[in-house]
Amino acid sequence: MKTLKSLLLISFFFLNIQFSVGQNVVELPHKPIDKSYFELKKTLEKIDESNDQKSIDISIKALGKYKDPEIRYHFIYWELSFHYAKLKQYDKCLEILLKGQKEGLFYFIRSSDNTFPEYVTELNKLDGFDEFMKNNTLLKDEASKTTNTEFMIKLPENYNKNNKYPLMLILHGGIGNIPDLQMDYISDKLKNGFILAYFQGASLAGSYTRGFTNGWFGRVKKGYDQIIAKYAVDTTKVIIAGPSAGGARSIILGVNNMIPAKGLLLSFAVTPGGIDSTTYINSAKRGLKIALLCGEKDWAIKEQKELGVNFDKYGFTNRFVVFPEKGHEYPDNWSYHLDTSLEFLLKEE
Repeated sequence: MKTLKSLLLISFFFLNIQFSVGQNVVELPHKPIDKSYFELKKTLEKIDESNDQKSIDISIKALGKYKDPEIRYHFIYWELSFHYAKLKQYDKCLEILLKGQKEGLFYFIRSSDNTFPEYVTELNKLDGFDEFMKNNTLLKDEASKTTNTEFMIKLPENYNKNNKYPLMLILHGGIGNIPDLQMDYISDKLKNGFILAYFQGASLAGSYTRGFTNGWFGRVKKGYDQIIAKYAVDTTKVIIAGPSAGGARSIILGVNNMIPAKGLLLSFAVTPGGIDSTTYINSAKRGLKIALLCGEKDWAIKEQKELGVNFDKYGFTNRFVVFPEKGHEYPDNWSYHLDTSLEFLLKEE
């Protein structure tokens, strides 16, 4: 459900939702992407909007293959529940959610105040839904007792601790997780020449759906300090990146010099509030460079164009690219645009 997930990249940034979350910042062991899962997700992205039944058939087969609960969560929630609902097969929708719940999964679902997903209205008419929601809340509350802001490091191939490497610190959008960032930020330059730090927030919306909440910037800064103390980071070449609300947070961290970044790589970013013109101007004088990549059909394109104009006005060296026919999403050939943006940001003037 690529389009839906793109919209949700921003939602948590604006919703006033309170969670009980841990204050620690924890480095997770590096876990490589499952290549077969990666390819299957790419296949589904091409057919999700046009053939619900085919997506269902593929996802059911995937559940028979994959035992990793993180992967199962994706197919049960993001694929099967939404496609069953689109076909108005609400009994099967609830059935697959219950199957996952028996495995210990809980979901990003609200049945009152900002109801989400839309299919909840129909599920609410079915026997067993109230009990399902009660258990969903119990599982979520229990898991939330021990959550922390987390990051995962991917070192470049042939990493040598005696060398120094650029660091790219990547934040997910309004909701997200580290595996999605791993799949979204792949390119030749990142593979061979960067230390990558993927961050996910401490707030649990679903079993593998995270959000950042109050105090997030302090926890990300704490994680950054841990990274530069442990790994061979060239602190003069730090890039902060993220999509949607992750782009807004990148602006906050970089412009306010919370993390001393050389550049910001913003993908269909939304505009953060609370930053005055003097702060922007001072950060431009420090030499902060910005690459902003957007889609012409993005619902936020008006604000993004205004942001681009302001980057010029405030004196930033910046690159603003608008892709035709694209919305709130990454452009086609994204890895190429990643590399060209990195070249721009790291180029010495």
